[in-house]
Amino acid sequence: MEITSVELERFKRVQKAEIELSDINVLVGSNNSGKSSMLQGIHFSAGAAVAARRLDRVTFTQQSLLYCPSRNFVDLRNGGPYQNQSAFGYLRVRVVDDEEEDTYTVRVYRGRNEGNVGCERRGNLTIGGMVTAFIPPFSVYVPGLAGIPELEEYRSESVVRKGVASGDANLYLRNVLLLIKRKKLLSELTQLMKLVFPNFSIEINFDPVHDSHIHCLVRAGSAHKKTPIELIGTGVLQALQIFSYATLFKPKLLLLDEPDSHLHPDNQGLLAESFVALVDRLETKIIVSTHSRHLVEALYGESNFVWMKGGKIQEQGIGLHKVPILMDIGALDSFDNLINGSKDRVILTEDTNLTLIRKLAESSGFDMAKTNIYSYKASSNLNAAFVLTEFILEAAPNTKVIVHADNDFLTDDETEDLKKKIEKSGALAFVTEGSDIESYYVDPGHISELLKEDQEQIEKWLDELALATHNKLTHKFSRKRDEAKKKLYKNANAPDTLALMGDQVPLPPEKRLGKFMLSQVRSSMFTRFGKEVDLLSESDYLYSDFLQDMAQ
Repeated sequence: MEITSVELERFKRVQKAEIELSDINVLVGSNNSGKSSMLQGIHFSAGAAVAARRLDRVTFTQQSLLYCPSRNFVDLRNGGPYQNQSAFGYLRVRVVDDEEEDTYTVRVYRGRNEGNVGCERRGNLTIGGMVTAFIPPFSVYVPGLAGIPELEEYRSESVVRKGVASGDANLYLRNVLLLIKRKKLLSELTQLMKLVFPNFSIEINFDPVHDSHIHCLVRAGSAHKKTPIELIGTGVLQALQIFSYATLFKPKLLLLDEPDSHLHPDNQGLLAESFVALVDRLETKIIVSTHSRHLVEALYGESNFVWMKGGKIQEQGIGLHKVPILMDIGALDSFDNLINGSKDRVILTEDTNLTLIRKLAESSGFDMAKTNIYSYKASSNLNAAFVLTEFILEAAPNTKVIVHADNDFLTDDETEDLKKKIEKSGALAFVTEGSDIESYYVDPGHISELLKEDQEQIEKWLDELALATHNKLTHKFSRKRDEAKKKLYKNANAPDTLALMGDQVPLPPEKRLGKFMLSQVRSSMFTRFGKEVDLLSESDYLYSDFLQDMAQ
């Protein structure tokens, strides 16, 4: 019997969402998109079903709920509070058994009496037995962990199970570890932990005659000495919590809310590998919410990605090819404003520092309130910009996408080929008129207006700087041409670099690397003129002809 989907309606930020379950399912989306609400809603609804079965009643007090992320459960409903029968929410679990599909539905509402929970359960009884079981539980919800108490008293197994089910997982970690030891599952837990922390070992001690508190010592790093569990890093604690609950409870659904939040990027990749090991070794499926591009990239191609927006599922599928890039550049956190039409232009830039291109676009007449700028450089190459362009135009077809690439001393023919390649993706091509974005900021007219000095004096100064650094400038020109040779010609039949550079001394402005010249101008401005100005200020000369046309 395999769970194929879970559908949740009207819980906190979730309006209606159905996850088509794979072994590992990754929820992504902007803040307040419904990711955490989805996890909490599944666990809350399953807990309500457990209480209804255990009490053998349709209505019961809120205190009977195993898990309730609100002081008053009626406030958990999306679109208004739960009402008696008329306003409810539900969880629907879909299962395939011997190629036969069936469902089980948990419907939650407010009982007639004040403070009472109403819970109706309908559907396949076998599925119902799985959803409403206390051992093993249908779901375990693991929120992000910031730390654990300094001391933890021994509790009975029933108290521990109820405590973990209630969402207070961090308060019972030592008790869970003691149960794992007593049930002879410690080697299983240790093997899982070693997937993330290869040197991991743990010692758990409790004497029921003399002790009231459980003592745990952990070694996770290179140190030989074990450390009390309350003093180890939160990254180790987070992983230990996840693997402990999976080992002890073996839930059908393991719900992880941003488990990467305290892990180093290297360990986030290992955490992803451990998820694969978990679902291979245990009969469990994982639903994890994350903002981490490292975790997303590590699970890419292996998992069902679920992009949530406004409490609904925008798109889902195995390894959505756009997701790693979107996570990498932070686009998912600000993508909603494209969908709702509040942004009508997107600039994709190869620069990781967005300040210069943002100021250039603004100075060229762009309405920045309606413009988003993302860097695709972190995703390695221009192909990342093409993938992102495709995604944007699919989701927001009225948006104008502009892809920026530096000229980097390309020939006219090479520039035209680059523009055609960009335009083939559906984007508009902005190839800088000078070598790079910085070249706009060393325009003599721009500097002259800001410094309030004669433009001829500025041109003379720039030539002097170029002459004094001639060898460095020629080297940088050659390096950029070497990159073009490898990329465009594979080092064969490329135009001769020396012929393109010429023998003029100093190099003419169009053959000077803007990044280098901008640093020279900034460092020598005060010495030359006795004053300094912010070159990232607007002037009548700071603009791009192309961007001006786009702004109009």
